[in-house]
Amino acid sequence: MTFTDLSNPEPTIELMKLYEKEYPGLFHWMGEVNLVKQAQFNNHHVAASPEDITQWAGFMTELRTRDYPITIHSDMGNDGVTYLVSASHGASVGVVILITKLSGHHMGLSYELTTMKASEHIAVLSRLLDQYPNLMLDISWRILDDYYFSKSENQDQYVAFMNHYSERILPGSGLCCVPKTILLRHYQQELEVTGRIHKYLGDKAFRDIALGQNYFTLLNLDYQAPEVCQK
Repeated sequence: MTFTDLSNPEPTIELMKLYEKEYPGLFHWMGEVNLVKQAQFNNHHVAASPEDITQWAGFMTELRTRDYPITIHSDMGNDGVTYLVSASHGASVGVVILITKLSGHHMGLSYELTTMKASEHIAVLSRLLDQYPNLMLDISWRILDDYYFSKSENQDQYVAFMNHYSERILPGSGLCCVPKTILLRHYQQELEVTGRIHKYLGDKAFRDIALGQNYFTLLNLDYQAPEVCQK
């Protein structure tokens, strides 16, 4: 369910009911929804304010009742401004994570934030994961590999981070699939880029992340990822 406007959450519950009536049994996840997404500022997207966030309780309760995760795109900031320490972002983290399962999209990064030090980025993520047990992160979107993972001085830091928090990381391509414009080769290319770091992970992290065990666990699916064979 991607329709929710976090800056105008009032219609969300009724829309959830409509979707579930029209497509029974199809939906089990909400998102990607945008808390603050700079790429959409020119398309009339407005970041949710602390006042908006106080109105989330209703649909968050519905998500918790259904045991649905929610994926939120929340830019940490840009190369000039840090959103993470703002009242809006701080409040959102507290409200969302305490109520339901939350996946933080793209590890909080974007094309507007490409110069943050890896050590600083990892320290922020580690603090949030330690503080909020319902929080997971996803490593979709090639922005992560292009500007962070692929840099030689960063790679070992991110591998160590993912190995340590292996049960809290979700993979993905981050590609928006529009059938008339996105070809299979585009999807394959994006998946290859976003999955490059997988080969450096330890066996447990590779199983949890690359082989999908975290998705199976998160959605209570009756599947088990294969164990990684020893050499």
